Amino acid sequence: MFLKFKSKKKKKKEKPVAQTLIDFPSERFEANGDVLTLRLATVSDIPGLVATQEAVYNGYAPWVARDFYHELTQEEDRLYLVCVKRDQVIGFIALVRREQVPDLHIANLAVLPVWQGRQVGTYMINTAKAVAWEIGLPMLSLEARRSNTGALALYDRLGFRVQDVIEKYYVDNKEDAISMVQNLEA
Repeated sequence: MFLKFKSKKKKKKEKPVAQTLIDFPSERFEANGDVLTLRLATVSDIPGLVATQEAVYNGYAPWVARDFYHELTQEEDRLYLVCVKRDQVIGFIALVRREQVPDLHIANLAVLPVWQGRQVGTYMINTAKAVAWEIGLPMLSLEARRSNTGALALYDRLGFRVQDVIEKYYVDNKEDAISMVQNLEA
């Protein structure tokens, strides 16, 4: 009844948090005819990040909201990017700079199943390569579940090589992880 009297406040654009690894401007790209945006993740993206994982892992989210919140509020060495179409998260990549190795580690990568095979994951991994190059890191690394044959095939096609098998790495089901690296200096 009184809706016409509500003030229309401009919605403040939420700033990303914990994006000290590199200044990343939003970029648009085409994936099989669709125009998508890759941008810094914000705290308001957390429900979409969790939902993406639940879709990928059949209702299970390896990282829950508090995990993403913790990661997004770290002050150093992180870069979280979301791929969106009309503000809906369709994929994301989590990057962590590791000094002891040194490399840029892909800590998490997920694309909604309906968007898989449409170059979204490839674009995000190529972006990770560009970020590593920009900040002077010679290598990318990641782990993938042994059963995730689609992802393993993608990483192989993009130049990653198996470095190790880590037995019983995943807490939820004790599945082995395939550790992969890509040398960017070559």
